[in-house]
Amino acid sequence: MNNPRVLALHTDTPEYCFSQDEITEFYLHWLEAAGSRRQRAIRTAMKYSGVGFRHSVIQSDFFDSVKTTQQRNDRYMAEALPLGERVIRVGLEQAGIEAASIDHFVVVSCTGFSVPGLDLLLAQRLGMSTRLNRTQIFGMGCYGAFPGIKRAIDSVSSRPGQLALVLALELSTLHFQLDDSVESVVSTSLFADGAGMLLIGEHDRLPGPALLDSETYCDFQTLEHMTFNVTDHGFRMYLSSYVPDLLAAKVDEFVIRLLERHQLTRADIKFWAIHPGSKRIVEYIQKQLALTDEQVRFSLETLYDFGNMSSATILFVLDRIFQSGAPQPGDYGVMMAFGPGLTMEALLIRW
Repeated sequence: MNNPRVLALHTDTPEYCFSQDEITEFYLHWLEAAGSRRQRAIRTAMKYSGVGFRHSVIQSDFFDSVKTTQQRNDRYMAEALPLGERVIRVGLEQAGIEAASIDHFVVVSCTGFSVPGLDLLLAQRLGMSTRLNRTQIFGMGCYGAFPGIKRAIDSVSSRPGQLALVLALELSTLHFQLDDSVESVVSTSLFADGAGMLLIGEHDRLPGPALLDSETYCDFQTLEHMTFNVTDHGFRMYLSSYVPDLLAAKVDEFVIRLLERHQLTRADIKFWAIHPGSKRIVEYIQKQLALTDEQVRFSLETLYDFGNMSSATILFVLDRIFQSGAPQPGDYGVMMAFGPGLTMEALLIRW
């Protein structure tokens, strides 16, 4: 068969939206009550994060009392179901595809967990087929959408004519750690909630960009630089200050491996959908790959408007490229994300 294509893409966020200034003042107020004296440093970190606004399923009063992991996870399930259902319904309606037509369903998330999971619960609510093949991808962090997409590609490639749906949904704000540790300041300055769906397959009515190839790299010597651990009071994120340097040191050869298989160079790639793990990460990658400000614009705009929504973020960046109307037939693009490992994932696409 031909290369599978992106047939539909839709993103959505929870109803509550906060400016970075609002989040900063809430965070500082909470820390002041706890006796923290690091307000100046925290205000600086929040200001220069590159984030302007973020969405959340909760309001600030959620943290008026200490929340256990169970309480946070219960809220995750209560909020993830309607958000996931909404983003899928709208995306499928725009494509003119019935939920019952989906053959493979992949759900990606690292911010909540349940059995039966979102895959089964959403399949029931959406009226999907009882013969539906399902995959849940948990715990892979910011690059999790990529193994989800590759699972979908493998499914439809081995069964021509079938359709695969990928949902990446993260409710990161449920796990804010309201203390003044460096890792809590970093995560509180960046993370947000959001969801995205991607429909993959072949369809005569729905021509979309082809998914040509993928590349993965994991540095087993740097496992401690990005972690996400379960505690009694939510999931605690740790992001080392060395992460941008580590990624920048490897990204050039990583991209070259992907492109050389198709006799391409960086100059042949018009669109770069880079996961904005932070503003500093995007700037380091931009410098290492010699990208223009225009080529990283979609990533930085997504970070500013929505924050880092972990695995869902890359679909927001890609959606922004789609909505710009700029891609033309024959244009190449590269999608990239980074996460625990340190792991780098990439996909080569062509319109």
